[in-house]
Amino acid sequence: MDKKLDLSTLNLAEKQLLSEAFETFNRSIEKLRTYQARLQEQVDTLNNELQAKNQELGNVLQSLQSGLVVTDLAGRIKSFNRAAVAITGIGAEEAVGQEINRLLGLCLLPSPLDEAAVEALATRDTQECSYLRADGAKILLAVSTSLIESETSTRQGIILNLNDITLLKRLQDEAERKNRLAAMGEIAMQVAHEVRNPLGSIELFVSMMKKDVTAESAEMELLNHITSALHSINHIISNLLEYSRPKPIQLEAFNLVPLLSDFVGFSQHTADQQGVELKYKRPKGELWIKGNPQLIKQVFLNLFMNACQAMEEGGELKIEAKAYLESDPVMLEKFPKQLKGDREKLRVVRVRFADSGKGMTAETKRRLFDPFFTTREQGTGLGMSIVHKTMASHGGAIEVSSQLGKGTTLDLLFPELLER
Repeated sequence: MDKKLDLSTLNLAEKQLLSEAFETFNRSIEKLRTYQARLQEQVDTLNNELQAKNQELGNVLQSLQSGLVVTDLAGRIKSFNRAAVAITGIGAEEAVGQEINRLLGLCLLPSPLDEAAVEALATRDTQECSYLRADGAKILLAVSTSLIESETSTRQGIILNLNDITLLKRLQDEAERKNRLAAMGEIAMQVAHEVRNPLGSIELFVSMMKKDVTAESAEMELLNHITSALHSINHIISNLLEYSRPKPIQLEAFNLVPLLSDFVGFSQHTADQQGVELKYKRPKGELWIKGNPQLIKQVFLNLFMNACQAMEEGGELKIEAKAYLESDPVMLEKFPKQLKGDREKLRVVRVRFADSGKGMTAETKRRLFDPFFTTREQGTGLGMSIVHKTMASHGGAIEVSSQLGKGTTLDLLFPELLER
């Protein structure tokens, strides 16, 4: 049984000592509370600073122009910044927790992701791969990887840096193409002049020889073949010179609809002869552009003839035109900067030629506008080069989509003339 302290039994000295002990205890408790409050204040300050630093780091990661994806050592996504969302078209909430290869449909990380594979990521070169976004846009990605390490060099995760290099690659290819064309143009002009001089002499001798043979003789047939070949060579040389000589183009404001409709009517007979069903619906409104009607008509003719030649056994050719508002950054880069300025959108007139022919290989599509490149025995390889050059001189662009065995679609894109 506990005994209670009986203060009445204590003398004055003992009571004094006990009182001092209680006061000392209370002061210690108060000091402890003060120390605890200060310690809690310091902890709160450190927590606030840590939270602010984490928020600052998060803001930095979210503000990066590069897509930044952080995964654990199993390849599961832990962080997915805004740029990664914009590049892939996948929301951060959907991405976090997913295995990155499965989410993007790309082999960005090796499988299985064992210790040796993780170590290899530290020295892996930047990869380039095609990626099909959820909205159907096909882009080219540059992907680099690095490892997250602790102070003790323990591997803690993987960082993937995603960059959309579609536009950069397009500009590099265009610059390379322009350099190549400039060199080829100079050579072509020299060759054309060197060849044309003796051609005149040959044609003169052939015409003189024709006077000495009868119209139905074998010799006349041979001379006619020579004349035909000379005309063909002259035509090629004329195209070469046309392509090589830079000359000013007279541009005027005009409605594209009557020109296109007249061209379709003009081409109907040829289409019927080739067994090609020509489908065209005249646009209801007007489509105004600034250009050279004769040159644009020549572009139409080149595309029409190419489509017919791609459908040797007949097929269908759809021709249509419309105006629309272009906002795709990759497409906008195809137009001269002075046309679009700092705008994120541009009014465009599109003329589309879509055939059901044999389509193109990836290599043919890549080289389609190169001079002297052709897949036909009798082709000169200059038609599409001239088309490309004409579109560029009009401040326009040309887009090609093709699937082998299923046909080709070519879009002529002109800046719409809004003020006239």
